[in-house]
Amino acid sequence: MNNTGEIPIFFIIGRPRTGTTLLRTLFDAHPNVIIPWECQFIINLYPRYHRISNWSTSDLESFYDDLLEQWLFKLWTIDYDKLKSDLLACAGENSFSNVCKVVHGNYNSFYEKKELKLFGDKNPGYTIYVDRLKKIYPEAKFIFINRDYRDNFFSIKKVDFELPVASLVVYKWKYFFRQALKAKAKYPESFYILRYEDFVSDPDFHFKHLCDFLGIDFLPEVFDFYKKGKDVNKIFKTERAKRNHASLLNPINSTRTGVWKKELSKKEIRIADAVAGKYAEGAGYQREFKKASLFTLLQAIPGVFYARFLYFMTAVINNFPYKLRATLLNKGPLFIARSYLNLFRNKK
Repeated sequence: MNNTGEIPIFFIIGRPRTGTTLLRTLFDAHPNVIIPWECQFIINLYPRYHRISNWSTSDLESFYDDLLEQWLFKLWTIDYDKLKSDLLACAGENSFSNVCKVVHGNYNSFYEKKELKLFGDKNPGYTIYVDRLKKIYPEAKFIFINRDYRDNFFSIKKVDFELPVASLVVYKWKYFFRQALKAKAKYPESFYILRYEDFVSDPDFHFKHLCDFLGIDFLPEVFDFYKKGKDVNKIFKTERAKRNHASLLNPINSTRTGVWKKELSKKEIRIADAVAGKYAEGAGYQREFKKASLFTLLQAIPGVFYARFLYFMTAVINNFPYKLRATLLNKGPLFIARSYLNLFRNKK
């Protein structure tokens, strides 16, 4: 891994439940790409370590210890002794970006690897940190995958990622899409926006374009990723986590597009359309209800207000010490969502 600093990196971003895991798995199946499971360690550890240019053994040991505490890092298949050894070999003049790439390079994929040409990192939350990631990795490219906001809401309802409130989820969808549009305008050569519906309807065509964008060969055998699905699924410790990633066991298909038409109530659709507003058509989706009544707008206010409050608090918390920041941002929203769902289920 001596040349890790010279290997470019790309990021897969977008809302949870929009196809980010599918894209990550396809690239994981590519023999020239290393892309670990989701873990926001780059952004989380940046405040404490990005200013270090001459790394001591103590700095690297501290980095290693903090890395092991990162949420979801335990999902990685990794040789911890080798990781620590490779990190300690970074002593001396080095950059935060290179040290992070050493971490990526130690991920052990379930898929066979050949010559390493590209690092990848899939993290939905990185959508709001594109500028910071560009500062860390000027060469970085970004793939933002979007999905119909109503299908996204329905998918969120089935898991425990967030509060299953239409106005809250759709406002987050809109916020992420706006962030993507800003990043695309600022970094046009480094930013790729893709619709989930387009991808699953013609994966060969769109994945070839993604490979061209990233500068790697298109290899159709990556679409056999699901043949190792049972091996991959073993890393998930709970049945809930396995259900949430059940798509890894199946070939790509378009059966989960447009499900909102049957699964959402008229009330939910009205609220979703009202909150998405003109950004629905801007993303390529047609609203069923283009005009919202005052009653619908009033129904949407609590979720929209809460979403705005979350993003305001995120900006505030970003200035906190990194350990407190990581705990609050990574686990706080999930804790709130699970508490809400447990309360709702108990009442039900």
